[in-house]
Amino acid sequence: MSGIVSKNAGRASGIVGAGDIGTDAVDGSNIADDAINSEHYADGSIDNAHIADDAIDSEHYADGSIDNAHIADDAIDSEHYVDGSIDNAHIADDAIDSEHYAAGSIDEAHIADNAVTLAKMAGGTDGQIITYDASGDPVAVGPGTDGQVLTSTGAGSPPAFEAAGGGDYVLLYTHNASAATWTFNSSTGVAIATYGAYVFVLATVFNVSNDARLQIEVSDDDGSTWESAGYQYWNQSIDQDGTVETHLSTSDSEIQVTTGGFRSATAQGGLSGTIFAPHNGSESGKSFMTWMVSCQMNSGYDYMTTWGGGEFNNAVFDAGGVDAWRFSVTTGNISGTMKMYGHK
Repeated sequence: MSGIVSKNAGRASGIVGAGDIGTDAVDGSNIADDAINSEHYADGSIDNAHIADDAIDSEHYADGSIDNAHIADDAIDSEHYVDGSIDNAHIADDAIDSEHYAAGSIDEAHIADNAVTLAKMAGGTDGQIITYDASGDPVAVGPGTDGQVLTSTGAGSPPAFEAAGGGDYVLLYTHNASAATWTFNSSTGVAIATYGAYVFVLATVFNVSNDARLQIEVSDDDGSTWESAGYQYWNQSIDQDGTVETHLSTSDSEIQVTTGGFRSATAQGGLSGTIFAPHNGSESGKSFMTWMVSCQMNSGYDYMTTWGGGEFNNAVFDAGGVDAWRFSVTTGNISGTMKMYGHK
């Protein structure tokens, strides 16, 4: 009897058997603060229902433990990125478009040399050139008009298209097709108000028939009508043998340039030289033409050089004087090349 402990005696002495604790007997009031450590949890026993909201902070995550499967779609916003953390390796090819750039953000340092082609430049007007203004900014100049040249306007100012300066010759037109007449007027580039004189350059001008002469007519209405009377001219020639010939007319229907006829193209002839036609710009007084030409004469086939001058009375013309010239030969068509230049 002395080795047997009664149930009531055990309770009295503070000894509690396993069978004496109910399944709900251990609650928060029976657990000391900070008494439960990690070894008391079964693996995987702490689920979502047992984690308080906002309870897990960054120190609770193992480095690299948050992978793609644990990030919700559209969950990462700009505040989650460290400044400068998105580098070239993390941008997909062709992912950046024009709307992603701030206005004016692409500066010179970010444009490769020789990267801007003509096709990438803004369109302009045919005949314009690109230069720089006083501020150093690019600017388009022109286009000019036919016969103008690009000239400097001094430091701090873009160049400009202007009429050729004094003493300069400007090519206005070239005739080189065989025709009964060659006309020089506004439709072929003549600008009476711009130029004070005109020079006609003849390069192997031919006639179809032997013994034809080169002749000139003028107009005061841009070639609508041609003066058919009142011409005066003289010319003198010397041939390769020293023979001198003079031809004079005080009233004729045109000006004749040579003293005699020159050989045709088929006979390997041709007339070359210059004719100078000053413009007085007035109906008072007279206008003059002077020339020096060389050709092979039809008679005897000698070469001759002819110089001379002609005039026409502007008193019968409208104000403004001569504004058109017409060249022909006395027989057949005129061919070869003749250029007209304006001279200031």
